[in-house]
Amino acid sequence: MKYLAVITFLLACVFSSSAQQKEASFIQDGQIIYSDMDSWYSRKVKESVLIGGNEVVYYEPGPGDYSNIDKQLPALTPWSSSNVYAEIGVSAANQSVFRERRGDGYCARLETRLKKVVVLGVVNVKAIASGSIFLGQMEDPVTQADNARLNTFMGIEFTRAPSALVFDYKSLIGKKRLKATGGFKVRDVDGPDMAEAYALLQNRTEDATGNLIVKRVGTAWQRFDQSQSSWVNAYQMPIIYGDATKSPNYQSYMNLISESDPYYALNSKGEVKKYAESGWTDNKEEVTHMIIVFSASYQGGSFLGSPESKLWIDNIRLKYD
Repeated sequence: MKYLAVITFLLACVFSSSAQQKEASFIQDGQIIYSDMDSWYSRKVKESVLIGGNEVVYYEPGPGDYSNIDKQLPALTPWSSSNVYAEIGVSAANQSVFRERRGDGYCARLETRLKKVVVLGVVNVKAIASGSIFLGQMEDPVTQADNARLNTFMGIEFTRAPSALVFDYKSLIGKKRLKATGGFKVRDVDGPDMAEAYALLQNRTEDATGNLIVKRVGTAWQRFDQSQSSWVNAYQMPIIYGDATKSPNYQSYMNLISESDPYYALNSKGEVKKYAESGWTDNKEEVTHMIIVFSASYQGGSFLGSPESKLWIDNIRLKYD
């Protein structure tokens, strides 16, 4: 059924972005705007009557003088989230990122949720959806369900060479993972959950036909397997420049984006191009783009995670030596 495809795709869209975004618009004094998580705009979406007709209000990091609008603001903020809206036969929404009060400001609360959708009061569709925030923008609304990555153009233009990704965080790591892929069944999965944060610095060029040639310049990537009930402030993830596999801190998940799980981006002509990273470079002057992602469950894009898992993020910034 078409609504099953919509819901399955909707919950798979954990990491995404929509347009080639300009560094000059989003970088101020070497920092990414709206990274303190204190400024949010809201948008309101309405689901189809077929799946309940609920009205959902999303909050997204960005300019706070926009309230209950019906679209994202890709020209005004580099940040987006896994709060996804799709129109593929029916209109459906998924909410897994929330604005939460912290002191005099706000932080982002990312949740992994077992999404349940009742269709016409009878069909109970279930899927695991992991909360994430990231640099980029989801196509809004999503209108095709064949390939979740195809709507995902990760990263923004960026030409600097920071030494570390810095942020405040706390976490609740679930011990019992589930797999639910948008059907009617939920099954247990071995192993505990983990939250994830990563920053990738890339060099992107194009060949004569507009295909992207992408190399990795810098890598900061960590998975968190322990709950942290109190805030850890100014946590630092050092950026490894060059071949990360040669670092003593290397983990297999830090490797290059592969052909088996490619990313997508827009080239200079606005065409969608699939890419894998072709190699490593240690020349910091070659940085052209940066990707940053935070997720409550490291395999949320595969419908795997613990409904107990939560990750709070605040005050994201870049350190320069």
